[in-house]
Amino acid sequence: MTTTEATTATGAEPTAPAGPRYAAWWRRAVASVADGLLVAAVAWLATGSVAPVPFRPVPWLPLSAVPGIEPDGRFSWWTSGAVALLLVLQAFTGMTPGRAMVGVRVVRERDGRPAGLPVTVLRDLLHALDWILLVGWLRPLWHPRRQTFADSVVRTVVVRARVDVPVPVVVGVATVTAGALVLSPAVTESGETRVECTLAPDHASGLATVSGREPGDVWVTRIGIRRLSPARPPVVLSWTLAPGADPDGTTLDVAVVEADGDAAWRSTVAFRDGAAWTDDVTQVPELTVPRRVFDDAGPGALVELTGKVDGTSEVLCVLGFGVEAAELPPSPRVDW
Repeated sequence: MTTTEATTATGAEPTAPAGPRYAAWWRRAVASVADGLLVAAVAWLATGSVAPVPFRPVPWLPLSAVPGIEPDGRFSWWTSGAVALLLVLQAFTGMTPGRAMVGVRVVRERDGRPAGLPVTVLRDLLHALDWILLVGWLRPLWHPRRQTFADSVVRTVVVRARVDVPVPVVVGVATVTAGALVLSPAVTESGETRVECTLAPDHASGLATVSGREPGDVWVTRIGIRRLSPARPPVVLSWTLAPGADPDGTTLDVAVVEADGDAAWRSTVAFRDGAAWTDDVTQVPELTVPRRVFDDAGPGALVELTGKVDGTSEVLCVLGFGVEAAELPPSPRVDW
């Protein structure tokens, strides 16, 4: 009796080959975040930026972990090599470290084999389509084959894959470490300069002190690894009021003066209604001067603060950073 006859005799149906097990959206999302964190960790160690150039398009990864302190992206051969390595791994194995951790693989739709390098690179470039309103990234939630727009164009699918147990564990530990490195920064400063002028207790301006603070070096520390930030925070000018004084009607003119006496930058603070204002709508507790102003002014630049009360102008003090503050002028000065 043949196999066909035996099957017919027992009444059993031939078993159809099982279809591919498409990866759930959450697995794809976790894999993308894990790969992004690994590359971002390499980028930060290499350049101090968590956004490598080129960077993998991971919508959940911020371009700057500490805005204003860390740059948005810097080129490095190390980070470029990390991106290239992920592309090669995906091209010839269908997996990256993040995908191995959650047990998924990127394969060709027609035969289930790895996509190859040209298709893998094109697929990554086409992820730009998935960025449009993020619809492409969410499309696997309802698409029958769990495809993004990029997957549909290059005819790839993401399927479940069997991975040896130690691999997800090792990659998981590496990803958690990378996440701590990228997403848990501590920012500190060192070497700041503070200068201050103290005015007479009954000064007509109502101010007691005028001071300036020039921030020093900014350091970013992650899990014990410390890097000098390229950030250059602004110089901050502040003031205190004399006890019981009413500063309303006082105007504070601030100028960054070059060594030759020319003003490189100016701003005005007017006191009214018990607060300080830079214009009719902007209330400020202090005044910031961009560091580039001092760069443009050159060595020897000083900050000159002039108070105006009832039409009379007086230079209150001159602040120098890196040098001793200048003495108060011996007499009031006429208006500019």
